[in-house]
Amino acid sequence: MLWIQSDGVWGVAYWIGGACIAASILGAIYACIATWTLALFTRRRAAESLTFPSVSLLKPLHGDEPGLYDNLRSFCVQDYPGALQIVLGVQDPEDPAIAVVRRLQAAYPALDIVLTIGAVGQGGNRKIANLTNMAPKATAEVFIISDSDVRVAPDHIRRVVGALQAPQVGLITCLYRGRPTGGLWSTLAAMDVDYRFAPSVGLALKFGLAHPCLGPTMALRRGLLEEIGGFPYLSDFLADDYELGRAVRERGHRLAFAPGLIEHLCPERSAREMLTHEFRWARTVRLIEPAGYFGSGITHFWVLALIGMALTGFAGWSVITLATLTLLRLALVALTSRFTGANLKGLALTPFRDLLSFGVFVGAFFGDRVEWRGAQLQLGRTGEVTIC
Repeated sequence: MLWIQSDGVWGVAYWIGGACIAASILGAIYACIATWTLALFTRRRAAESLTFPSVSLLKPLHGDEPGLYDNLRSFCVQDYPGALQIVLGVQDPEDPAIAVVRRLQAAYPALDIVLTIGAVGQGGNRKIANLTNMAPKATAEVFIISDSDVRVAPDHIRRVVGALQAPQVGLITCLYRGRPTGGLWSTLAAMDVDYRFAPSVGLALKFGLAHPCLGPTMALRRGLLEEIGGFPYLSDFLADDYELGRAVRERGHRLAFAPGLIEHLCPERSAREMLTHEFRWARTVRLIEPAGYFGSGITHFWVLALIGMALTGFAGWSVITLATLTLLRLALVALTSRFTGANLKGLALTPFRDLLSFGVFVGAFFGDRVEWRGAQLQLGRTGEVTIC
């Protein structure tokens, strides 16, 4: 490879650097539009429910994670006029989450809170095995499947049910913001959700570029889930949310998002926990949406500008471009924080977070194995998973 020569001849590296700078400018434009669409999304108004069908909230649990009691409690204080059942499930009879559930049952004796213990069903997705065991206890017309690390406002179920009543809508999901539970790695994980993921989803929804189904909250009618094949149908897919959304669309229904943002707690306590989680989902997305994943590289516009500056030999124009995009990146982070309610204390961590995110993006191209809750999993080309 030719580098910039002392006589001024441009080498290959210089041209690659120029291409990186050009990509970074496109990425910056993308980021500005994405931030604008996120602002529009957060201002959407909730549709008023015409009826209030019975709701079964299904929450698979695994361990007493940080904030678990408050997460579960946020669903116990819902302003929902219809019947609400809360079904909580663990796989291990020694799971410490059981004590949290018992505490919740004691605090809200009037609520229909059911606990299931054990797991039935086959497949590599342990969350789905848990849900398969929980499903027979769920008695309502509408199922809301919600992760244990989700915390919501008192009108959450009313918003979800209202959105589900729109014509031809078969499944409702929710856009979320990251909420750190304390510590550096938790803060960095939440930043990736707020400043990269959420704006990109907002842009995809605004322009119809994708129809994502996000796992932290999914709601659909019981009959539609049974028509798809129930939870056992999803047992071999790591990206069960993606597959559920695809199956719903295949049957002629629309996916829609409930207005507002829910909170997704980020309990990562170490670099390993954070990177294990991020590599798992990055590799999953790369396998099921390879073109989209490759194209998402431009979202790392600040790092691309940094690489471009280095490859052009710190040419004056590339230094100016990097400085400009650095200011823009920080401004977008500050602006996004207004829409998501994020704390700006982590603003100084933005360059480090961007470097980590780019490292995960590149690293996801190498290998097709992931780790989930201590298990080593092998990913297939369509998102199916087997335990190694």
